[in-house]
Amino acid sequence: MSRAKRFIPIAEYQRQTGLSYQTVKHALDTGELRGVRTESGHWKIDTHADGNSDLSALIDRLDNQERLLSSLCAHLGVKVG
Repeated sequence: MSRAKRFIPIAEYQRQTGLSYQTVKHALDTGELRGVRTESGHWKIDTHADGNSDLSALIDRLDNQERLLSSLCAHLGVKVG
């Protein structure tokens, strides 16, 4: 299994989190999300910085939501694929 990269481009962060480009860019501009600018002017998001959303925590929350939805569907008698 490969280790997660410390610095990733905005596009990769978008794929991992589902956030829009504008949301990620705004978070970088306001300091809510930490990153560095490359010499060419592109942002790289620091995935290990304090204050950045922990991707594993986000995945855990999504997994929990999936379990809750499955339980609700089972309770309502709705079959899910």
